[in-house]
Amino acid sequence: MAIQLRGTFSLNPRVAPLVDGTVQPRGIEITWERGNAGDLHTMHLRDSAHDVFEFSISNFIVTRERPKDLWDWVMIPVYASKATLGLNTWVNTDAGIEGGADLRGKKFGIPDYTMTAGLWFRAQLEVLWGIGPQDIEWYIGRQGEESHGRQMGFELNPPSGVTLRWTGGGDVNRMLQTGELDAAFPAGGTAIDTSTGRVARLFPDGGRRFMADFKRRTGFLPVNHVVLVQRRLVEKEPWVPEALFEAFEAAKREAYRRDRKAAGVFLDGNDDMDWQASVFGADPFPYGFAANKAMLDMAARQSNLDGLTVTPWDVEQFVAESLRGT
Repeated sequence: MAIQLRGTFSLNPRVAPLVDGTVQPRGIEITWERGNAGDLHTMHLRDSAHDVFEFSISNFIVTRERPKDLWDWVMIPVYASKATLGLNTWVNTDAGIEGGADLRGKKFGIPDYTMTAGLWFRAQLEVLWGIGPQDIEWYIGRQGEESHGRQMGFELNPPSGVTLRWTGGGDVNRMLQTGELDAAFPAGGTAIDTSTGRVARLFPDGGRRFMADFKRRTGFLPVNHVVLVQRRLVEKEPWVPEALFEAFEAAKREAYRRDRKAAGVFLDGNDDMDWQASVFGADPFPYGFAANKAMLDMAARQSNLDGLTVTPWDVEQFVAESLRGT
């Protein structure tokens, strides 16, 4: 008899065949819940009630250094989304920002400093232009419990050497429009209004050159979320991680069979799949530990540079033991 698990995932074409039941994990039946990734992460930090779920890589690294009993999770090396929120960065046109190199010394609005998209954006700024997290003032848009940074204690114990300012309910998008902020990821609240001429995209090409340059320098594309399972489940049923890994891999292959654009990296449309394949490879979403170790190592180092963590992170020890050879 199959074991019954509760799972959550945001909308993702590479996972859809698993969620819709086309792909069935061996020995497992999963009841899936869908939702916005940020809201789901808040829920997992609050009650950790699901058996298998998508979660922020950056926040997972932090929970290993600021542990709670309910944050006892094991990584399945499945990475079904790229860190693309930073590609949608907007700038105030009076701020003198012509490209990423001009962000040094600026005021930057971000939903949460701890979010993986923020961690990777800072890594990209450092790799491509030598800009460190301390070179920018960071303004946090999420308030109360919806701020993952607050849930993990960063308001009272902020990162050392980095300037974080909670907006206190201030609307990040509005602050960008008025010039209180120089640049920002889009956030909840007032919609970005392009009709005034006060704001413009940092990357008019949707970030294609930015991502391609980063991959040429590092050999990989930054990954946003990872799949986690409860440690207690793995200890009771040690075969579960391998069965889940196989199912996620089969779901990705089925997604590619259904629609070539399921291998697309960008959120603003993927009508350039031939170009993407030539730059990022036929499968830009490789699963497994070996194919992603360099990416995970950089994420851990960036977490230290960002002040989110202070100790080196031994990536391998947090991957399910049966999948360390993948």
